[in-house]
Amino acid sequence: MKLAIDIGNTSTSIGLFDEYDIIKKNHFNTIDDFILFLNDIKKYHIECAIISSVVPHLTIVYKKILIEDYHFSVFIIDYKSSGLVLKVRNPETVGLDRICNIFAVIKDYDVPAIIVDFGTATTYDVINRNSEFIGGAIATGIETSTQYLIDKAALLSKTELIFPDSVIGTDTTTNIQSGVMFGAVDQVEGMIQRIQKETNMDYLIFLTGGFSNLLAPKLSINHTVDIDLTLKGIISIYDYNNK
Repeated sequence: MKLAIDIGNTSTSIGLFDEYDIIKKNHFNTIDDFILFLNDIKKYHIECAIISSVVPHLTIVYKKILIEDYHFSVFIIDYKSSGLVLKVRNPETVGLDRICNIFAVIKDYDVPAIIVDFGTATTYDVINRNSEFIGGAIATGIETSTQYLIDKAALLSKTELIFPDSVIGTDTTTNIQSGVMFGAVDQVEGMIQRIQKETNMDYLIFLTGGFSNLLAPKLSINHTVDIDLTLKGIISIYDYNNK
C-alpha cells in the first residue's frame, strides 16, 4: 500500500493506493482531520507516503507527523522527480500538482492534451505531441473569485455554487450563480479555443479538481473527467523513481 498526499493552498487530498487502485480517499482542511485519516488506516501496511505540496511549511508539518508519529517512509516530489521535459522558463516554479497531473495524463491517456484543474486557481496545462509540457495559464479559481466578490461587496452573501435554471438570474443568488458558473464554462471553452488556435493543434481535454464534475455536463467540447488525476500522478511519479 502507498499513501498519496496532495497538499494544496486551501485543502489537502489524500488517497490510499493498492498498486494503482484507490482503496480509500479523503479531502480535508485541518491537521486534525489528517491525523484522523491516518488513524483510520493503521490496519494497512503502508510502504511509503508520497507528498506533492505547493505549501512548503505544511510539507514540513506533514512529514514530521508521518515520520515521528507513524514511522512512515516519506518521499517528497520535486520538479525533477518526474523526469518530464518542462519547456518553460524557470521549470522549478511549476506547481507540483500540475506536474503530477501532466505525468498522469502522459502515463494513462494520450497526447497532445490540455489539462484543466479547478482548484484554488484554475490552471491550464498544455502538453505537446512529444509529451513535453510547453506552458499554460493560471486563472482565479471559481470559489476563490466568488469569495473575493462576496468579501468586497457589502450587500452580497455566501451563495451555493450551482448552475441556476437560466442564464438570466431573477434574484441576487441566481445572478451570482449565473455569472460565476456560466462564466466559468465560457472561460474554459474560450481558453481551450485560444490555445488550439495559437498552436494550430487539436488536443484531448482533461478536467480534474473540485468543480470538474459540476462543469463537465455544461461543456460543449469533448473531454474526459478524472477527479483523481493528481493522486494518480503522485503514485506514478513515486513508482517511476523506484523501478
